[in-house]
Amino acid sequence: MRMKNKRVIVITIAALLGMSTAVTTQAASKAATPTKTTTSTPKSGQSSASSSKTTSSSTAKSIPAATLVSSTTVDEELPYHIEKGYVYTSSKLDKQAGPAKDFSKVTWYTEKKAVIDRSAQGSGNSVWYYVKSGSGAQFGWIWQGNLEPISEGTFDIAMKNSDYFKNQNIICLGDSITKGYDGYETLDNMGYPNWLNRYLNTTVLNAGYNGAFLCDGGEQETTGDLTPTVNSHNFKNYDVATIAYGTNDYGHVSNSLSDIQTTLRQNIKKMKSDNKNLIIYGILPTTMYDSDTNSDNIIGKGGFTMNDLRDAEAEVYKEFNIPYLDWRKDTTQLITDSNHEYRLYDERLHPSAKTYQLMGREIAQFMINNYPKDKIKTTKKSTKTTTKKATTPTMVTKKVAKTTTTK
Repeated sequence: MRMKNKRVIVITIAALLGMSTAVTTQAASKAATPTKTTTSTPKSGQSSASSSKTTSSSTAKSIPAATLVSSTTVDEELPYHIEKGYVYTSSKLDKQAGPAKDFSKVTWYTEKKAVIDRSAQGSGNSVWYYVKSGSGAQFGWIWQGNLEPISEGTFDIAMKNSDYFKNQNIICLGDSITKGYDGYETLDNMGYPNWLNRYLNTTVLNAGYNGAFLCDGGEQETTGDLTPTVNSHNFKNYDVATIAYGTNDYGHVSNSLSDIQTTLRQNIKKMKSDNKNLIIYGILPTTMYDSDTNSDNIIGKGGFTMNDLRDAEAEVYKEFNIPYLDWRKDTTQLITDSNHEYRLYDERLHPSAKTYQLMGREIAQFMINNYPKDKIKTTKKSTKTTTKKATTPTMVTKKVAKTTTTK
């Protein structure tokens, strides 16, 4: 009887130990198995979280490294954002920095384009980009199919109080700097008006025109000069307008400052006659660096300096109580003698893609800060802006055709 009881006790203890071991093993197995993602099944070459099998010792299996086949440095760093996929820490693609949702408000600038062989990971060759955030604090590798142009998809980077502009239509009038020209080509959907669209979370029409004049351009006149542009638009269709002309008037024609002021007045009156409630913002010209020389105090073709031109435009805006952005008064100067060679892509006048984002952010903040107090309404929190379906990224080289790879 005593022997039987001992046998029962031993069996019971063994059973309990076995159960404990099973529970421990099961817990370890769960800990070693990564959480499943809810993203769709990736296409060939697309980044994804790999579910590693547990070994007998419950240790996660390491991901084999991919192989870098080739890599080229892009000539101009262009902006993108991501809504899906992952950011990887190296070209080996064996360690993730995190999923797209962790970087939903980050603007990524492409620095390198690479072909990476993922045969060891069960895939083939695919195109990837090495990217950095605007500040350079975040970086990694992203599959090209997951990079979206900043004008497409959902990219919620609206500023505080951007709801002042909710459901409003904005039109941006100006020359090549408004258009988004970098000195070599127009950066489609990457100029500062496109950043206003994101930062103010509203509809923005870019009416900028390369080579446009504020005043009469004579033989060099364009259909994008201020007067024909104003005449071709009915401003009843807009709630807000920005005016940014003058650079070409300084360097290419002989109109006087008085001529320029008269033309600016006439067009503001026409815009206001179309829509007396139209909100107008003036944007004064940025500094030029022809022959690597600061133009602020250099006399141009019209017999005046760039500073003279800015002051003349400012006088007109003051007459109409129009707020105007004067880059000279920035606490942190956007373009200076020491940084113009990399802030200006052609090193003399036209901003780089990165600088266009900085301009867009500053202009947006200026517009918010100077929004008419009597028009401010209590509105609900801004919603995300979604546009057409994204395409694969493009790379600009000086200046070769843009390339895309279909996945």
